[in-house]
Amino acid sequence: MPDIRNAMRNAGLGGGGPERRCEKCGKMFIPKDTRHRHCDDCFAKVRDHQRGSNAARRRLDFLLGHPDYPAYFDNDGILKCEYLTDLAENWAKVFGERRLTTHQLRAFYGHAKRQQAALEAGRSFREIYPEICKLKAFAAERADKEKIPAEFKEFICRNVDKATDQKAFLSGFMEHFQAIVAYCAGTLKY
Repeated sequence: MPDIRNAMRNAGLGGGGPERRCEKCGKMFIPKDTRHRHCDDCFAKVRDHQRGSNAARRRLDFLLGHPDYPAYFDNDGILKCEYLTDLAENWAKVFGERRLTTHQLRAFYGHAKRQQAALEAGRSFREIYPEICKLKAFAAERADKEKIPAEFKEFICRNVDKATDQKAFLSGFMEHFQAIVAYCAGTLKY
């Protein structure tokens, strides 16, 4: 059956005509309409990129109740429980919906854990702070290459911006990140 369908398309009797080269990736595809210039994969990426900013805002609606996110500590300097429960679970759901891979999550979490270990081994926060800041650059690069979702980049950037001292990093960011990793355990693909 596909042979007949292909023969009819190549004869100009069905679909968008003969095979065409995708303008974005160069892959050959059979257009569904003569106006189509991109293969299905590239068209989906372009469409998602155009819709991405509004869709990303809708997916992050749970942050509306937290205009100062991340503000890890209450007035007494104690970590707010919502960073270990509700907020962590909501981030994990977003990451699962946006198909963040376990590999990508672990790469960022592993980098942060290495900085935590360096602090605990006696290095000063000033020494490791540049390494923490690199997480933002890594997130930007991987988001631009569409290896991580924009929401994960948003999470990394917001939290790195707040982790400006040892307490905020160890007792705030790392505790929050650890809770998210735990909630992601069953939701992310490998």
